[in-house]
Amino acid sequence: MSSPTSRRTRKDALHNRDRVLDAATELVRSDGERVAMAKIAERAGVGVGTVYRHFATREDLLGALVHRSFDLAVENAGAAAAHPGSALEGVRLFLLATLRDRERFVLPLHGGPVIFTPATRQRQADVRTVLRTLLERGQAAGELRTDLTPEDLIVAASLLSRALPGAGNWDTLACRQIDLMINGLRPQRLPPANCS
Repeated sequence: MSSPTSRRTRKDALHNRDRVLDAATELVRSDGERVAMAKIAERAGVGVGTVYRHFATREDLLGALVHRSFDLAVENAGAAAAHPGSALEGVRLFLLATLRDRERFVLPLHGGPVIFTPATRQRQADVRTVLRTLLERGQAAGELRTDLTPEDLIVAASLLSRALPGAGNWDTLACRQIDLMINGLRPQRLPPANCS
């Protein structure tokens, strides 16, 4: 049986790990992948030794950021798929959640590092699986166009989560884009555009 002291120590260590990940998310998004580990430690309010105790290498830290971001994406996709309303409204909720959480994502499609562990690849696949469930429900109900794929939603979400420089109020502009996209997801008879 673990003692209260060892439980508190584990809880403190998890708290420090989360602080490091939060600080690293912010700094990697603003300064890039080469940000100094000491700067991450300072922002997290811990010693650099604490950073290295949790993440032996920069790649380990960046990999943890990517994995945590996929966890968030799975969570958002799951909430959208579980929404009791229409699948179309579930898609809207997924896109809005991505917009809301855009500062928390460190993913390759969001400009983040391309670092994948087997566990991270699984989380990436989980996002697609959950979104496919949502889309299949909407397609079966005739609410969504039949050629819509999870990848379509993932690309749309990643584009919405990166504010365009000089675009003004990004939340307002992105919400309008979500409304336009949602209207374009309904079944239609028009042939797809020839983009080649």
